Amino acid sequence: MRRNLAPFDRLVRIALAAILLFAAVVLYQHPVARILAFVGGLFALAEGLSAACPLAAHLGAKGVKDRLDEKALLLIGVVGTQMVLAYEWWSAGWEKVSSPGFVQGIGGTLARFASENPFPWYKDFLLGFASENATVFAQAVQWSQVAIGLTLAAAGAAYVFLKDAESRHNALAVSAIALFGGMLMNANFYLAAGWTGPGTHGINVVMFWTQAILIYVWLSMLMARTKA
Repeated sequence: MRRNLAPFDRLVRIALAAILLFAAVVLYQHPVARILAFVGGLFALAEGLSAACPLAAHLGAKGVKDRLDEKALLLIGVVGTQMVLAYEWWSAGWEKVSSPGFVQGIGGTLARFASENPFPWYKDFLLGFASENATVFAQAVQWSQVAIGLTLAAAGAAYVFLKDAESRHNALAVSAIALFGGMLMNANFYLAAGWTGPGTHGINVVMFWTQAILIYVWLSMLMARTKA
Protein backbone atom coordinates (compact mmCIF):
# COMPACT_ATOMS: atom_id res chain seq x y z
CA MET A 1 0.00 0.00 0.00
CA ARG A 2 1.18 3.54 -0.79
CA ARG A 3 2.65 5.57 2.09
CA ASN A 4 0.14 8.22 3.16
CA LEU A 5 1.03 9.19 6.75
CA ALA A 6 2.97 12.33 7.66
CA PRO A 7 5.54 12.19 10.50
CA PHE A 8 3.03 13.53 13.06
CA ASP A 9 0.46 10.90 12.09
CA ARG A 10 3.07 8.17 12.35
CA LEU A 11 4.04 9.40 15.82
CA VAL A 12 0.39 9.30 16.89
CA ARG A 13 0.08 5.68 15.68
CA ILE A 14 3.22 4.63 17.54
CA ALA A 15 2.02 6.34 20.74
CA LEU A 16 -1.38 4.65 20.38
CA ALA A 17 0.33 1.31 19.84
CA ALA A 18 2.37 1.78 23.03
CA ILE A 19 -0.76 2.56 25.06
CA LEU A 20 -2.73 -0.39 23.67
CA LEU A 21 0.11 -2.87 24.11
CA PHE A 22 0.69 -1.66 27.67
CA ALA A 23 -3.03 -2.07 28.39
CA ALA A 24 -3.02 -5.57 26.90
CA VAL A 25 -0.05 -6.71 28.98
CA VAL A 26 -0.56 -4.81 32.25
CA LEU A 27 -4.00 -3.23 32.62
CA TYR A 28 -6.63 -5.54 31.16
CA GLN A 29 -7.53 -8.78 32.89
CA HIS A 30 -10.26 -10.10 30.60
CA PRO A 31 -8.78 -12.27 27.81
CA VAL A 32 -11.01 -10.80 25.09
CA ALA A 33 -10.06 -7.25 26.07
CA ARG A 34 -6.40 -8.25 26.08
CA ILE A 35 -6.65 -9.78 22.61
CA LEU A 36 -8.46 -6.75 21.18
CA ALA A 37 -5.93 -4.34 22.70
CA PHE A 38 -2.98 -6.45 21.55
CA VAL A 39 -4.27 -6.74 17.97
CA GLY A 40 -5.13 -3.04 17.89
CA GLY A 41 -1.67 -2.18 19.20
CA LEU A 42 0.06 -4.29 16.56
CA PHE A 43 -2.10 -2.77 13.83
CA ALA A 44 -1.33 0.79 15.00
CA LEU A 45 2.38 -0.04 15.24
CA ALA A 46 2.37 -1.47 11.72
CA GLU A 47 0.75 1.70 10.39
CA GLY A 48 3.24 3.90 12.23
CA LEU A 49 6.26 1.99 10.95
CA SER A 50 5.00 1.57 7.38
CA ALA A 51 3.50 5.08 7.11
CA ALA A 52 0.46 3.54 5.42
CA CYS A 53 -3.10 3.72 6.77
CA PRO A 54 -6.07 2.16 4.93
CA LEU A 55 -8.57 4.34 6.81
CA ALA A 56 -6.74 7.55 5.91
CA ALA A 57 -6.62 6.41 2.28
CA HIS A 58 -10.35 5.64 2.38
CA LEU A 59 -11.04 9.15 3.70
CA GLY A 60 -8.94 10.88 1.05
CA ALA A 61 -5.28 10.89 2.11
CA LYS A 62 -3.66 9.11 -0.83
CA GLY A 63 -0.09 10.32 -0.26
CA VAL A 64 2.21 11.63 2.49
CA LYS A 65 1.56 15.24 1.51
CA ASP A 66 -2.22 14.80 1.55
CA ARG A 67 -4.03 15.95 4.69
CA LEU A 68 -7.49 14.90 5.73
CA ASP A 69 -10.01 17.72 5.37
CA GLU A 70 -12.06 19.07 8.27
CA LYS A 71 -15.06 16.91 7.38
CA ALA A 72 -12.99 13.72 7.53
CA LEU A 73 -11.30 14.75 10.79
CA LEU A 74 -14.65 15.55 12.41
CA LEU A 75 -15.98 12.19 11.24
CA ILE A 76 -13.01 10.44 12.85
CA GLY A 77 -13.64 12.37 16.07
CA VAL A 78 -17.36 11.60 16.22
CA VAL A 79 -17.08 7.94 15.23
CA GLY A 80 -14.02 7.54 17.46
CA THR A 81 -16.06 8.82 20.41
CA GLN A 82 -18.79 6.33 19.53
CA MET A 83 -16.22 3.53 19.46
CA VAL A 84 -15.01 4.47 22.95
CA LEU A 85 -18.60 4.29 24.17
CA ALA A 86 -19.02 0.98 22.35
CA TYR A 87 -16.06 -0.50 24.19
CA GLU A 88 -17.26 0.84 27.55
CA TRP A 89 -20.71 -0.72 27.09
CA TRP A 90 -19.38 -4.02 25.79
CA SER A 91 -16.77 -4.24 28.55
CA ALA A 92 -19.27 -3.50 31.32
CA GLY A 93 -21.77 -6.00 29.94
CA TRP A 94 -19.31 -8.78 29.16
CA GLU A 95 -17.78 -8.52 32.63
CA LYS A 96 -21.25 -9.20 34.06
CA VAL A 97 -22.08 -11.98 31.57
CA SER A 98 -18.82 -13.82 32.24
CA SER A 99 -19.28 -13.66 36.02
CA PRO A 100 -22.27 -15.50 37.56
CA GLY A 101 -21.92 -13.34 40.65
CA PHE A 102 -23.77 -10.42 39.04
CA VAL A 103 -27.03 -12.30 38.49
CA GLN A 104 -26.74 -14.25 41.73
CA GLY A 105 -26.11 -11.14 43.79
CA ILE A 106 -28.54 -8.78 42.08
CA GLY A 107 -30.95 -8.87 45.01
CA GLY A 108 -28.32 -7.56 47.41
CA THR A 109 -27.15 -5.00 44.85
CA LEU A 110 -30.66 -3.59 44.42
CA ALA A 111 -31.15 -3.46 48.20
CA ARG A 112 -27.89 -1.55 48.60
CA PHE A 113 -28.80 0.92 45.87
CA ALA A 114 -32.15 1.49 47.56
CA SER A 115 -30.78 1.82 51.10
CA GLU A 116 -29.90 5.53 50.98
CA ASN A 117 -31.30 6.42 47.57
CA PRO A 118 -32.24 10.14 47.50
CA PHE A 119 -35.08 9.61 45.01
CA PRO A 120 -38.09 8.09 46.85
CA TRP A 121 -39.94 7.13 43.68
CA TYR A 122 -36.87 5.35 42.27
CA LYS A 123 -36.26 3.65 45.61
CA ASP A 124 -39.79 2.26 45.36
CA PHE A 125 -38.98 0.97 41.87
CA LEU A 126 -35.82 -0.77 43.10
CA LEU A 127 -37.55 -2.41 46.06
CA GLY A 128 -40.68 -3.17 44.09
CA PHE A 129 -40.64 -4.11 40.41
CA ALA A 130 -36.87 -4.53 40.06
CA SER A 131 -36.51 -6.71 43.17
CA GLU A 132 -39.58 -8.79 42.35
CA ASN A 133 -38.11 -9.56 38.92
CA ALA A 134 -34.46 -9.48 39.98
CA THR A 135 -33.13 -12.28 37.75
CA VAL A 136 -34.89 -10.99 34.62
CA PHE A 137 -33.74 -7.47 35.50
CA ALA A 138 -30.12 -8.60 35.82
CA GLN A 139 -30.21 -10.51 32.53
CA ALA A 140 -31.73 -7.52 30.77
CA VAL A 141 -29.05 -5.18 32.11
CA GLN A 142 -26.03 -7.29 31.19
CA TRP A 143 -27.19 -8.34 27.72
CA SER A 144 -28.43 -4.84 26.89
CA GLN A 145 -24.97 -3.49 27.66
CA VAL A 146 -23.35 -6.08 25.40
CA ALA A 147 -25.87 -5.40 22.62
CA ILE A 148 -25.43 -1.63 22.81
CA GLY A 149 -21.65 -1.98 22.65
CA LEU A 150 -21.64 -4.30 19.66
CA THR A 151 -24.29 -2.25 17.83
CA LEU A 152 -22.44 1.04 18.30
CA ALA A 153 -19.18 -0.50 17.06
CA ALA A 154 -20.76 -2.16 14.02
CA ALA A 155 -22.84 0.87 13.04
CA GLY A 156 -19.91 3.26 13.43
CA ALA A 157 -17.64 1.09 11.30
CA ALA A 158 -20.38 0.63 8.70
CA TYR A 159 -20.88 4.38 8.33
CA VAL A 160 -17.16 5.00 7.82
CA PHE A 161 -16.34 2.15 5.46
CA LEU A 162 -19.52 1.54 3.45
CA LYS A 163 -20.14 3.80 0.49
CA ASP A 164 -23.73 3.19 -0.63
CA ALA A 165 -26.24 5.73 0.64
CA GLU A 166 -28.79 3.25 1.99
CA SER A 167 -26.25 1.41 4.16
CA ARG A 168 -24.91 4.66 5.60
CA HIS A 169 -28.47 5.86 6.21
CA ASN A 170 -29.23 2.66 8.13
CA ALA A 171 -25.98 2.98 10.10
CA LEU A 172 -27.00 6.46 11.25
CA ALA A 173 -30.44 5.25 12.34
CA VAL A 174 -29.08 2.20 14.17
CA SER A 175 -26.44 4.33 15.91
CA ALA A 176 -29.09 6.76 17.15
CA ILE A 177 -31.27 3.92 18.50
CA ALA A 178 -28.35 2.28 20.31
CA LEU A 179 -27.20 5.61 21.74
CA PHE A 180 -30.70 6.29 23.03
CA GLY A 181 -30.68 2.89 24.72
CA GLY A 182 -27.36 3.83 26.30
CA MET A 183 -28.82 7.10 27.56
CA LEU A 184 -31.69 5.25 29.22
CA MET A 185 -29.27 2.86 30.93
CA ASN A 186 -27.01 5.68 32.14
CA ALA A 187 -30.04 7.55 33.49
CA ASN A 188 -31.10 4.45 35.43
CA PHE A 189 -27.57 3.79 36.71
CA TYR A 190 -27.37 7.42 37.84
CA LEU A 191 -30.71 7.26 39.65
CA ALA A 192 -29.86 3.91 41.23
CA ALA A 193 -26.23 4.36 42.22
CA GLY A 194 -25.16 7.95 41.53
CA TRP A 195 -25.34 8.69 45.24
CA THR A 196 -22.75 6.01 46.08
CA GLY A 197 -19.76 8.10 44.99
CA PRO A 198 -18.44 10.80 42.64
CA GLY A 199 -17.02 8.23 40.21
CA THR A 200 -20.35 6.50 39.57
CA HIS A 201 -22.08 9.88 39.48
CA GLY A 202 -19.58 11.39 37.05
CA ILE A 203 -19.19 8.58 34.52
CA ASN A 204 -22.94 8.27 34.02
CA VAL A 205 -23.40 12.01 33.55
CA VAL A 206 -20.52 12.17 31.04
CA MET A 207 -21.76 9.15 29.08
CA PHE A 208 -25.37 10.40 29.10
CA TRP A 209 -24.55 13.79 27.60
CA THR A 210 -21.94 12.44 25.19
CA GLN A 211 -24.54 10.06 23.78
CA ALA A 212 -27.11 12.87 23.64
CA ILE A 213 -24.72 14.97 21.55
CA LEU A 214 -23.98 12.06 19.22
CA ILE A 215 -27.70 11.40 18.78
CA TYR A 216 -28.19 15.04 17.78
CA VAL A 217 -25.35 14.80 15.25
CA TRP A 218 -26.56 11.52 13.73
CA LEU A 219 -30.23 12.55 13.57
CA SER A 220 -29.31 15.90 12.01
CA MET A 221 -27.29 14.09 9.35
CA LEU A 222 -30.14 11.62 8.88
CA MET A 223 -32.68 14.39 8.32
CA ALA A 224 -30.33 16.20 5.93
CA ARG A 225 -29.99 13.00 3.89
CA THR A 226 -33.76 12.52 3.88
CA LYS A 227 -34.37 16.05 2.57
CA ALA A 228 -31.71 15.59 -0.10
